[in-house]
Amino acid sequence: MVSRVALLLALLASSPAAAQTTARDIAETADISGVTASPDGEWVVYRIERPSTLTNRIDVDWYIVASDGLSPQRALGRTGTAMWDDAGVVLAGEAKWAPDSRTLVVRALVDGQIALWSSDVAGSGFHPLAAGEGDIEAFAFAADGSLITSEGPARDTLARAEDAERESGILVDGSTDLAQPLYRGASINGRPATQRFSGDWFDRAPLLADEPRRVTARLAGGPVRAATADEKALIAPPPHPALLKLDDLPVSLRTALITEGICQTKTGCPADQPRLSWWIPKFGDGSIVATHNADYRQTLHRWSATDKQLTPLATSEGQLSGGRYHFQPCAAARSSVFCVEASPAQPPRLVRVDADGTKAIIASPNPNPDSDGLLAETIVWQVSGSRASGVLIRPKIPGRLPLFVTYYQCGGFLRGGVGDEWPLRALASHGIAALCINAVPSKAAGPERYQLGMKAIEAIVAKLDDQGLIDRKRIGIGGLSFGSEVAMWTAMRSDLVKAVSIASVQMEPAYYWFNARPGRETFAANVRKGWGVGRPDEDPQGWKKISPALNVDDIRAPVLMQLPEQEARLSIELQSKLALARLGEMHIFPFAPHLKVEPRQKLAAYRRNLDWFRYWLKGEIDPDPAKTGQYQRWSVLGPNAASAARTQVSMSPISMRRK
Repeated sequence: MVSRVALLLALLASSPAAAQTTARDIAETADISGVTASPDGEWVVYRIERPSTLTNRIDVDWYIVASDGLSPQRALGRTGTAMWDDAGVVLAGEAKWAPDSRTLVVRALVDGQIALWSSDVAGSGFHPLAAGEGDIEAFAFAADGSLITSEGPARDTLARAEDAERESGILVDGSTDLAQPLYRGASINGRPATQRFSGDWFDRAPLLADEPRRVTARLAGGPVRAATADEKALIAPPPHPALLKLDDLPVSLRTALITEGICQTKTGCPADQPRLSWWIPKFGDGSIVATHNADYRQTLHRWSATDKQLTPLATSEGQLSGGRYHFQPCAAARSSVFCVEASPAQPPRLVRVDADGTKAIIASPNPNPDSDGLLAETIVWQVSGSRASGVLIRPKIPGRLPLFVTYYQCGGFLRGGVGDEWPLRALASHGIAALCINAVPSKAAGPERYQLGMKAIEAIVAKLDDQGLIDRKRIGIGGLSFGSEVAMWTAMRSDLVKAVSIASVQMEPAYYWFNARPGRETFAANVRKGWGVGRPDEDPQGWKKISPALNVDDIRAPVLMQLPEQEARLSIELQSKLALARLGEMHIFPFAPHLKVEPRQKLAAYRRNLDWFRYWLKGEIDPDPAKTGQYQRWSVLGPNAASAARTQVSMSPISMRRK
């Protein structure tokens, strides 16, 4: 009789090996955006964004599909490379239809120039339509078919303005970012360019952003003329979809949603209440409205203006939206809705949702992640009387695993947490369970939110440890923005963490003094409101409470910092103290905005984070000879090395006096 062990070994040996997800696979995940229906509802277009670590570009391709689903999609053509905003968010595809539904126009970055390109529905290819000495910044069609365009300053004029202030000296005022290289320190639309602060926090804009724009109108085949006031109104930017509120909806629809228990505020919603995501004002005799829960699972509802009924249309294990983010609306075409669907285990794909709720896949540009043999599951637990949730990705193997945790938001397809810095599926493929935690809803300010985040992490670690899934002595943590602050708070105040990785600036006195000056008064007000601290010289105890740089003696885990250059200077005290204590190292990414966006920079961050946590949580070393230097550096980091370094530093003045 064959033993059970022998049978199990035989089955394992006969099973095909799972394909291991790599950092490159994650860095090259394709996204879908720009989903737009033609005015007659017959056609839907969409854009696929394909990052390439080989070329370091994000190439964009447009496709068209009949809304009735009776014919497959067709390629319209490639229109250059993706653009991104000052924070590093890739701008969604921007397409508009001529009123006759026969011509599509897109705004595209091609060969360093942003211009308009057009294609007919037959798919004969894109052709240049409108370009100028400056970039086309906005466009629209008037009802009579006239094309309205807004053109920014000439590229040569911008370059001369940048050179002029370099040569004459730059006045430091409220718009000057002293942490960023002041002369062409950013990458804007494919070229090094100068930026300045443009708002009351960290929004940035190119030079001459306040200069008047050239707004023109042209009917097909006619002359170019100055746009009228009504035509200029057509290109006014709409409100950001993330700012949609219940008050923006018709009264009857708003009342129905409130009756269904929707949260009536934008933040601090109880975990059990659905939130408003987006809406399509016209669909049949009513509207389509989308909601999401605390786990970023979205539901589409159909609203009938005739009988005042709100009925569920479709649900997803993740997002049903118009792109990467849950607040981007889908597109309605006749009796169907076209959405980008993405969930923790499902990379972005385009689906058609019919009037009966049936979903059909239109385009799926990414490989099926199931081939890597990983399990991605939503988990729920309690912390301080509140519901907490997250997504755990782990290999299907027995035994206790090391655990990596990132804290902030976990919507859509999970690549690397907020900012896409930690290759979650690659970590899991290497035997490290990866957990992304959604921030626990709270109206509290900085330190209280940090503490709640730490308690959520400690609670789920205890739960997973009790279940025998993880080894609580091998916990790593990483984060960007607020998530990085929670990571460092936990490293300062908990003995749970064995290794840390952060990707953004921390609160420290240098951060304040780089930004507090006349013209930046709102910055100081925001710091006081969000973190409860004033000037460092007037509130040293407040800063001592929140600043990792002022609490390095309480940090026992090695810290890897991979920061944009414009944020690295703000963290100089933390970096220097960690380096002197042999507790960390920093890597700086020139031209990177808050969110790294260039494919090669993203891949480098992924790979280094993967190596970092394999080294500290599993003791594994990549045999690649090119990485010998990094392991030599890491071998002298850590709490034991830190203790020796602190002893040496504390004795050095005595040694000097003895000489």
